[in-house]
Amino acid sequence: MAKKEMFVGLVLAVLMVSAPVFAADAVSLTLEESTNLALKNNNQIKASASGVEVAKWNLEKSKGEKNISIDLAHTTSKIGGEYWRVFYIDQSPSNYFINSVSASLPLYSGGRIENTIKQAELSSRMSELQLQNTKQEIKYEVTQSYYNILACQNFQQVKEESVSQLAEHLKNVKAQYDVGNVTKADILRSEVELANATQGLVTAKNNTQLAMSIFNKIVGLPIQQTVTIKDFLGYEQHNYNLGDCISYALQHRPDFIASQKAVEQAEAGVKVAAADKKLNVSMDALYSTYDTKLDEFGTTQWMVGVTARLNLFDGNVTRAGIKASKGVLAQSQYNERDMEAAVELSVQEAYLNLTKAESNTATNKVAVEKATEDFALAQARYSVNLGTNLDVVDAQVALTAAKNSYIQSLYDYNVSKAALDKAMGKI
Repeated sequence: MAKKEMFVGLVLAVLMVSAPVFAADAVSLTLEESTNLALKNNNQIKASASGVEVAKWNLEKSKGEKNISIDLAHTTSKIGGEYWRVFYIDQSPSNYFINSVSASLPLYSGGRIENTIKQAELSSRMSELQLQNTKQEIKYEVTQSYYNILACQNFQQVKEESVSQLAEHLKNVKAQYDVGNVTKADILRSEVELANATQGLVTAKNNTQLAMSIFNKIVGLPIQQTVTIKDFLGYEQHNYNLGDCISYALQHRPDFIASQKAVEQAEAGVKVAAADKKLNVSMDALYSTYDTKLDEFGTTQWMVGVTARLNLFDGNVTRAGIKASKGVLAQSQYNERDMEAAVELSVQEAYLNLTKAESNTATNKVAVEKATEDFALAQARYSVNLGTNLDVVDAQVALTAAKNSYIQSLYDYNVSKAALDKAMGKI
């Protein structure tokens, strides 16, 4: 008898030791609050936001090319030779100073400036789409990890119920043994099952703690922070239609829209490259002062005119640039087609996973009801010596498995729903 009491005491001690140690102050969060926290703290989002800022200023830089540019220059030099005597510089060598202001305004660039600006505008839009896509990725990760905590907590609860049921059954077995209805083997088998269930509970508690740590990293909380989940792992019927989901995704998925913008950007790149073989026209102005003394500058010059430039031959540099730009355009077009197929596939996969999880949820819910009834009957039969210990143990194992399957299907359903929303560009 003492050994049996020691065994029960050992089980309780293991349960106490295996209990995770958390921080004193818990943070209570809903899924929406968790998402907002992650959007605020996540470094990937901050990096993408910085990319948006970079693209914005690159656009301003491109727009500046169509404006007037003004340069101020000063030259200090030593000159000499017969040539400079026509400018009344007899002393050779002599100091020579030049101050100049020049201005240039592009009038026509063959489409180079306009299409460079268009490329920068598209790049800015693509960076915004990248930020949007990153936010959707993080939202999905938060949702997945949030429901993972809920699932682990439910798995832990099932393990706790299993330990409680087997401990209660062990008491019943001992009572039956004391009156001579069962053999010692029943007690030993029941103790083994209780020990196994206890080990399973330790694992379940560790899984819950690990799930919480992963969640904390994603949302930006201290890794060991205790989090209280406000929501519950439930089922809410969806009203999705596969065809509508695909159509919505092709209109809203940020990565697919970005692939379309990449094609437009490559088309503009072809025009930029082709501009090098077209006429370029600019209005230019110059005002300069010259002298051999730094404080006089008595000689002046000014010029205003229109400059036209046409590239007649550059060693096929322009031709090669056009060919390369057309190659980039072809790559972008192929990538867009591949992305369209990938979007459709990801939506269909998420939709099928959702419907499968929904079906499994309904089936497993019924299985839990049946397994609960079967376990109760097995216990009742054993209590009146009409059933065996194996019947009770098997029924309890089946009940635990049914509950675990139900929890898993609920987790799969909710996560698949979030995956479908992400695949649609909706989350």
